[in-house]
Amino acid sequence: MDNPKPKRQLTPEQLEKLAKAREKANETRRKNYQIKKFAKENIKLEKEERKKEKEEKQEQAYEAVIQIKKEREKIKTEPRPEPTKEDKKELPPEPEPEPEPQRPPPKETINPPPPPKEFIKKPKAVKREPTEQELYSNASVAMLRQKLYEQTRKRLVNELFNY
Repeated sequence: MDNPKPKRQLTPEQLEKLAKAREKANETRRKNYQIKKFAKENIKLEKEERKKEKEEKQEQAYEAVIQIKKEREKIKTEPRPEPTKEDKKELPPEPEPEPEPQRPPPKETINPPPPPKEFIKKPKAVKREPTEQELYSNASVAMLRQKLYEQTRKRLVNELFNY
């Protein structure tokens, strides 16, 4: 175990093959780099062209708006020629507006009855406690226990505060 294994040595043929393979790999890397670089440049140029087109469209729209504004200002500033008597004669008379068709009179609405003078309140239904006989005839153990607790609490409260 003291003797380490000798390192592998490549034969001259293997070294030649390795050198050729490295050259091929480097060449393909260069080609791929050129392709990527060309693609990036194309994308960049396309973006610049789109940007220029957009700017041109904006400039055309701006010029159109300015031209329309100038035309409106000219129309406002130009004095309008007053119509002469001859011009008035040439105009045909305005037709009389047609009379609106008569609508039937609106139907009389039925008035709701007036509110009552005083409101009569219905008495609330008083909850009646069942008698002991009714309670025990229909009772379950849980109901009986609850009833016992309620009676006990009432008795204790009465004893505490009614002395």
